[in-house]
Amino acid sequence: QYLTKIRHRCSVTGESFEGVVATVKGSVEPAVLETLATYVLKKRVENVDDAEILAQVHKRCRSLKNDFIPDITTLFRKSLKMDMQVDDCDARVFQYFQSFTKIVEDNGLQALIGGGNAAGPGYKDRMKARCAILVENIQPAMLKEQIERLIKYERRECKTDDAALFDLILEHARVQQRFHVQSVERVVPQARGQQPQQQGKRSAKSVKATPTAEKKARTPPRDGCLVCKGAHWLDECPTATAG
Repeated sequence: QYLTKIRHRCSVTGESFEGVVATVKGSVEPAVLETLATYVLKKRVENVDDAEILAQVHKRCRSLKNDFIPDITTLFRKSLKMDMQVDDCDARVFQYFQSFTKIVEDNGLQALIGGGNAAGPGYKDRMKARCAILVENIQPAMLKEQIERLIKYERRECKTDDAALFDLILEHARVQQRFHVQSVERVVPQARGQQPQQQGKRSAKSVKATPTAEKKARTPPRDGCLVCKGAHWLDECPTATAG
């Protein structure tokens, strides 16, 4: 890709390709190049070419750190997360796959679950393990269950094709996102419509409760009614009212 970009630049600007392009050997720090040549390639620096340097870089990138195979399931369970704080489901799924690739590279797992050459040995097994890890760590749980069902019964190609799996996850993440947004939009107006009714009921109850409270607060006079001597106030006396 780098060489392609440089050639395109030269075709536009008219610059010399040889004058613009940077060699691999020229890009390596002198101290690093000296160590690589002396102890790894067992050559003098001037005899080392770009192909040899690139071969060592690729070899190192695709090998396990210290030849140790980690607990891959636990590693990805702790490190690979689908960030539900990202509202855009397209960005969320993209970041999920990007994080997966970074974990693979940082831990030198290319030989176990890397993509690489489709015609190479063990490619299908690597892709199967790769896709299984991607499905295992999907969030939310509802999306994960949906993807698992589809892969089991309909989209079996996604068991060994991470590109197809990406499209499948993205498709159903969008569907669930739309459903969630529509559900929220339906619930909010209903909740707003119920509030005035509830407030009205509470107000009516408080109005009814006020006279009752006032009546309970009036205790009968000690000497009784002035007319009939009953245990009530004069304005409540049936005899006085009748008269």
